[in-house]
Amino acid sequence: MKRAVFGFLVLALGLVLAQAPKVDGKIAPGEYAKSFRHDKSGFTLYWSIVGDTLYLGLEGESKGWIGLGFLPEKTDKKKGADQYLFYMDGGKLVALDMYQTKRTGAPVPDEKEGGKNSILAAAATYEGGRWTVEFSRKLKTGEPTDVEIVPGRKLILMLAVADKMDPKEEHKKTQRWYVEDFAF
Repeated sequence: MKRAVFGFLVLALGLVLAQAPKVDGKIAPGEYAKSFRHDKSGFTLYWSIVGDTLYLGLEGESKGWIGLGFLPEKTDKKKGADQYLFYMDGGKLVALDMYQTKRTGAPVPDEKEGGKNSILAAAATYEGGRWTVEFSRKLKTGEPTDVEIVPGRKLILMLAVADKMDPKEEHKKTQRWYVEDFAF
């Protein structure tokens, strides 16, 4: 009997701890399991892994769009990066799943490279130049345009901002940052 009660308590605790964050554009204290503050950009990244899904939150300041990306290794500048771009259009969030086909320049939507938009859910608030973005995606999408996220495996985290909400607006070189040896 004691074993059954102990087993039930362990299972219940696991379910409580594994609760997925609510993708609503607001990050509550304790909502995410882990966080990382990037001092140079001023951004804070939050994440939780629940089952086969990665939940991400991103907070920071920008006059325009914000983006983040993942690169398994830096071999040819940005080529091969799995990137996500967020901007507001008429007060509504537009969330793009993109792929970097060339070493420099703008990424293209995954759909143009044989993939699909792998964002499961996305929400954001943008007030006074301050962003809060939340989104989710599978750890492994099975697409060549998406980087497989393996907890504990190092990758390069990319962060960028622009001065305008226009997704065609390129960021300045001083508005992008690379975080090497990042691991979820």
